[in-house]
Amino acid sequence: MLNQIAALAWKDLKIFFKDPGAVVLLFLQPFMFIVVMSYALGSLFRGEEGQIQLLAVNQDQGRHAEAVLRELDGLEAFRVETRWEGKPLTRASAEALIAEGKRQLALVFPPDFSAVLEQAPFSEQRRTTTVLLVVDPTLSRQVIDPLVGTLRGLVERRAYAAMMPRGLDFLFDQLAPQTPQSQRETLKAQAQASLSSGLFDTTTPLVAVEQTVPTGMQVEQYPDTFQQNVPGYTIYGVFWIVSLLAGSVLQEKREGTFRRLMVAPMNRAVMLAGKLLPYYLINLLQLAVMLGASSVLFGMSLGRSPLGLAAVSLAVAAAATGLGVLVSALARTEAQVGGLTVLLLLTLAALGGCFVPRFIMPEWLRLLGLITPHAWALDAYQDLLVRGYGFMTVLPKVGMLLVFAALFFGMGVWRFRFE
Repeated sequence: MLNQIAALAWKDLKIFFKDPGAVVLLFLQPFMFIVVMSYALGSLFRGEEGQIQLLAVNQDQGRHAEAVLRELDGLEAFRVETRWEGKPLTRASAEALIAEGKRQLALVFPPDFSAVLEQAPFSEQRRTTTVLLVVDPTLSRQVIDPLVGTLRGLVERRAYAAMMPRGLDFLFDQLAPQTPQSQRETLKAQAQASLSSGLFDTTTPLVAVEQTVPTGMQVEQYPDTFQQNVPGYTIYGVFWIVSLLAGSVLQEKREGTFRRLMVAPMNRAVMLAGKLLPYYLINLLQLAVMLGASSVLFGMSLGRSPLGLAAVSLAVAAAATGLGVLVSALARTEAQVGGLTVLLLLTLAALGGCFVPRFIMPEWLRLLGLITPHAWALDAYQDLLVRGYGFMTVLPKVGMLLVFAALFFGMGVWRFRFE
């Protein structure tokens, strides 16, 4: 009995190893996914690359904003940048960097920041000021909220240092020896309340932290979890049409359908175009269902530009279908189709930011992600759904997706064998 089990096992092993391409893909697929995701998430677990990069515009005419930024930069979680390419940052240049996707956050300290902190605690005309936090609206609350909390703590500490001497002078001036003890206690309570609150209270804060977006982004409210996640996972799902298309082509090769079609008066490109058109339409239907259902069921905003949304969706479907033609041309067996599909789709989706936001990746990995259609598609959808941009803004990204589609389809036609 053991000999029979061993013989059957040996037979299946020989069949498996007869397809070296499938064997390589079986082991390469999980390895590549591990490598990409490890580098992508590595910034969360190690030093400097895991820091939040923060642009800082210091318009303060005093010394306290500089001190706050110095303390903020001294924390392990943040890296403050006050200059870009050798030039001091302005609000306009910081917003431009965020709009271009090079950074996601910027702090803007107003000119009167120090003056407000140094005002007398009991001034009759209490002055207030506002620190602006300019954010890319695609950024998650898990990044923004800790920054706001840290900033408030540092500003509050600077305010204590600035106001305490004035508060003590006031107390010494007011608490004359003949002052009753009850009045002294009242004055002490007033001083303590002034120095320990009023900076960020909910009524009239001394220093407010106001969150805003770069000029040109029309964001009525900050995105929820659906606007953050639906585009990424929709793109990831759409590209799985590659598996269906490649499997169908392989079956028709095995059944000899293509050999019979070659008798007809048509070239290879036309034949392949007719083959992929149904899958292209399926992709468009999938995109419509995913985005439409998210809008109806979850109240997700679809942006301000239906034309832009349609253009991006058409281009994404074209890129996914073109990749299916390429995989069909490269794979020779069902095992190779499955292995190559999983290898490509998981790796490209991970690099493109469908699983992990690209802003937390190392710089070199963010640049590498630009070789994937997923990164361009995701950025285009976020421009429309989250940043509030219109058709003209996403047009360059639509063009890049069409370049991917043409490249995939052209390479597929070149490599395709009809037998």
